[in-house]
Amino acid sequence: MPTAISTSPRNLIRLGFFTALGVAILYVLAVFVEHLSKAVISIATPFVVGTALALLMDPVVDRLERRGLSRLGGVALVFGLFLFFTVSLTYLIVPALVDQASGLATNAPANISKIHDMVDTFLKSHRKIGPIKLPNNFTSYDKIMGGVSSKAAEVLQQSAGNVASFLLGSITTILQLVVSLIVTFYMLVDIDRLRARFFFLLPEKRRATVGEVATDIGGVFAGYLRGLLIVCALYGAATMGLLYAMSIKHGEIAQYALLVGAAAGVLYAVPYIGALSTALVTFIVAFAAGGFSFGCWGIVFTLILNQVFDNVITPRVVGGGVGLHPVASLFALTLGGELFGLWGLLLSVPVAASIQVILLRVFPKLSEPTPAPFLRAQGVRVTESSQTSQILGKEPSEEEKPKE
Repeated sequence: MPTAISTSPRNLIRLGFFTALGVAILYVLAVFVEHLSKAVISIATPFVVGTALALLMDPVVDRLERRGLSRLGGVALVFGLFLFFTVSLTYLIVPALVDQASGLATNAPANISKIHDMVDTFLKSHRKIGPIKLPNNFTSYDKIMGGVSSKAAEVLQQSAGNVASFLLGSITTILQLVVSLIVTFYMLVDIDRLRARFFFLLPEKRRATVGEVATDIGGVFAGYLRGLLIVCALYGAATMGLLYAMSIKHGEIAQYALLVGAAAGVLYAVPYIGALSTALVTFIVAFAAGGFSFGCWGIVFTLILNQVFDNVITPRVVGGGVGLHPVASLFALTLGGELFGLWGLLLSVPVAASIQVILLRVFPKLSEPTPAPFLRAQGVRVTESSQTSQILGKEPSEEEKPKE
């Protein structure tokens, strides 16, 4: 028989005390975990960037090791070349970016005045817009817009002188870059040792399976990062080329081509938001160069370019880099954005590719190539260069291809 809980005042007080103590401890732990997680997130950027760079460089270092170079020598060579190209690129491009950004901010008052005059002229000639009838007296509008224009011009002129210091003088940014480089170097040196230690701590009978899956997933994320960097660079170059092409009509827009192209390449990594931001910046510089209609054409050309990249180039480069079919990449992007917003858009492709890796391990038949006779029987044309197809879009290896 279970013993009944005593309801004496002493036991009730003891129960209440320990309950309150437990709740207090849980609350303190929750607050501690919350503050700890915020602190970790706030300092995580250089460590995440350093680890990502190490994963990208590790295959090159491994290849040098296979050619007889020591691990430390390979790391020193690859890391040194990376630093050399990064510093050289920064030295060549950053001054031009600063000059173009300063010029754009300095010319902002004149551009704002153009917008003010254009809107003012339009409203005075269209006193009735649909159901809205504008008053005959536009004095208040002129005062409001004049105040807004002067304030915006003042702010932009002040910011023009701070562009260089903002880009080059941020101590926090410089420290984060230094920490990222240090993390990259040490991760490159010890990444194989850390990987071996992780596998050593696993149960022996699980090491082979977990090792294969972990290696495949690591390759997926590394391929995704490489593909994303390639696409961002291509998009930035294409945007810069677009502005140079538009400069045939109005040459002034060419003076901002490098700035807009660099911004577009960085912003393209953020789906949707990046495209809208690039279109807005393109409109501003095109409007400054050739007026409102030219700015609208700039938006149209930018959105067309973005659609080409989103639906043709990115699924093939990024999806192909992780082993996903272009349609599967598009589906993953759409579903990730619908479920998890911005982070879903950023991580949906590598997560979908990781799920594919696990599915191929659990269901090996999915990785088997479709026999050429079966394809021909289904009316599929089979060429000598491509005799198989995969259900998930992954290309078969030479050993997997059926022999004729």
